[in-house]
Amino acid sequence: MIAKILINTSVNTLNKVYDYKVPDFLVPQVQIGKRVSVSFGRGKNLEEGIIVKLEEDYEPQKYKLKEISDILDDVSYIDEKRLKLAKYIAYVYFCNVYDALKLMLPPGTKSKNSSKSLDTKKDKKVVLIKSSDEIMQDIESNVVKSAKQIQLLSFLMYTDNVLMSDIIEGLSISRSVINTAKKNGYIDIVEVEKENDFLKDLDVKRTKALKPTEEQKYVIDGISKYIYDEEYKQCLIHGVTGSGKTEVYLQLIERVLDQGRKAIVLVPEISLTYQTVERFVSRFGNSIAILHSKMTIAKRKDEYKRIKTGKVNIVIGARSAIFAPIDNIGLVIIDEEHDSSYYSQTKPKYSTKDIAAYICKEANAVLVLGSATPEISTYNKAINGNVELFEMKKRAANAKLPEIEIVDLRDDRIMGNTSNISLKLKAAIEENIKNKEQTILFLNKRGYNSYLTCKQCGYVFNCPNCDVAMTYHKSNNLLLCHYCSHVERKFDICPKCGASEISSYNLGTEKLEEELKELFPTISVLRMDADTTVARDSQQKILDEFKNNNVDVLIGTQMISKGHDMPNVTLVGIIGTDALLAMNDFSASERAFSNIFQVSGRAGRSTKSGRVLIQTSDTENYIIKAVENNSYIDFFEKEIEYRKTFGYPPFIDILLFEVSGSNLQDVKIDAEKLYNILNYDNQNEYRVFSPKSPYIQKLNNRFRVNVMIKAKLNTKIYSKVYDKIKIYNTKKKNGTILSVTKNPSFI
Repeated sequence: MIAKILINTSVNTLNKVYDYKVPDFLVPQVQIGKRVSVSFGRGKNLEEGIIVKLEEDYEPQKYKLKEISDILDDVSYIDEKRLKLAKYIAYVYFCNVYDALKLMLPPGTKSKNSSKSLDTKKDKKVVLIKSSDEIMQDIESNVVKSAKQIQLLSFLMYTDNVLMSDIIEGLSISRSVINTAKKNGYIDIVEVEKENDFLKDLDVKRTKALKPTEEQKYVIDGISKYIYDEEYKQCLIHGVTGSGKTEVYLQLIERVLDQGRKAIVLVPEISLTYQTVERFVSRFGNSIAILHSKMTIAKRKDEYKRIKTGKVNIVIGARSAIFAPIDNIGLVIIDEEHDSSYYSQTKPKYSTKDIAAYICKEANAVLVLGSATPEISTYNKAINGNVELFEMKKRAANAKLPEIEIVDLRDDRIMGNTSNISLKLKAAIEENIKNKEQTILFLNKRGYNSYLTCKQCGYVFNCPNCDVAMTYHKSNNLLLCHYCSHVERKFDICPKCGASEISSYNLGTEKLEEELKELFPTISVLRMDADTTVARDSQQKILDEFKNNNVDVLIGTQMISKGHDMPNVTLVGIIGTDALLAMNDFSASERAFSNIFQVSGRAGRSTKSGRVLIQTSDTENYIIKAVENNSYIDFFEKEIEYRKTFGYPPFIDILLFEVSGSNLQDVKIDAEKLYNILNYDNQNEYRVFSPKSPYIQKLNNRFRVNVMIKAKLNTKIYSKVYDKIKIYNTKKKNGTILSVTKNPSFI
């Protein structure tokens, strides 16, 4: 028997199948989609590969075939349909087929002979065994000198019950750093039991479908006809915040299950909470699989097996759940479809919506996109008839949209208020506290200050690995790079000129929390951002504590704006608006509007009326005006004209080619080479822009240079560009990497 095998490699010239003989003792185990270990080339180490085809009979070879050494998987998650999908991804996103196949394997899958294989049966908890006072004394007296040690210990002083895997993944801290802290007597490492299946442990009462509102019934009936006819269709539900889109999703899924088919529900990672899961479990029981990054690897593997063996009818998860091994799909729902997390930022840089559309088309399934602030390109398709549009303009249960008020910060400055909390917002918070109602303050910047600089010489405390300023975190007195996680102690003296006048600029959530506590010393405050939600269940604990009315104010970044339903929140304050409006990017306006509009929707979602205060100095900005009028359409009409005038999606397609490497000169040479190849024999079918460094040229010690194409892509142009990239891959330098983004959410 011959097995045709793809080798796990990023080398583009090796993106093809190789023949291997299947030894007799492995014949019973071989199956398309299983990973194998094989000897490849002249290397002594075994390489990983995936079987993509098997042939029983074969002609004698001119040369002796190597044999497969071992089968690495008990179960195959790759079938013919997923092989076809992988080839589509490889073509559209200019990557190797193996890169695409990896997306479909259970998370954490490693080779059996890999020294980095993870023990999926057990996890370990890191426990602080020295007091905070002792640790701070050791830090201040330089007993603890390593910046990573300081980062680890400072984090543990404020967070307990943290798994080692969370620290490694969430803080980018290595095992050696953790082991050193243990050796020095600061922490202990305790083995913990395998994560419980919270689906079985959830104590939720089963619920039945609610009687839909007129708008909900219109949407359910309209989409159900495509479900019953098993017809591929894309539908957009444009529903205001609180309009009851989740109930629509639930009732559409019921219809799909009645047809004997299955469903995938995608939500942004940051909005995947127990509250979301409970809604589905209460309606459908435990025939649900959950997939998201905060689960242990063991639990995610268990979920993959449940899905593969047909024990699951509904998969709920973040972006990667679109690749779950579920068959007979009748419906895919992408909630908050505007969210940027649906675009992968690592190779292959795919769009989840494009992948979902492909899967649904192949399966004659329905793709439902839902949002109060749809992506500009999606809504444009809808009004032009390429996607069926369903509008939901009213909140469910007679709830009213919040009253939105613009606070002109210039007035506060004239009155001498230099606080980041305006006088009007301060008074509104006081009133809310008096009425025992809750407040959310939104600021999309974590940390204490955005950056530190020297007043004397202007030196900015930049990350040595990236072209960005490090963010100051006051709670542990550290400077942290939010791109590569490099950490340093806060400097009191400028390393360039020796001056001691160090200034801080901009505002972060940590500093806002401090200001709020100074204004209201007796109130309870919680902060929810990337720094406070590293631990596996920390986000849920924060939301539960806030929702149970034990907290007056919740401060947070965009993660507080996604789908959370908190009935006692009657006031939302939006801070740092001008920084959102000032972002220089073609889609910056869209992101700013979406963030502001979505977080505004957290107010007044129950019987109590809601109020939103937006602090800004740019009161006439069209984004602010559209939010003030609670009108997505006002924003869309302005934004679509801007896109048309300057030639951006949806009127033109963009292919952004990023050349990266550790040697800047090599990156520049290859970027120029790519530009010339793309331009050669170009009959004005597309426009190639000369190589240009992105705003942040260096990230994690890798330099980046972009080459961009603008065109109205069709099969002919795409094929031509694809062939040119194949030529480029044979001529580029070793060590440089090419990644491609189609219609990026930002450039």
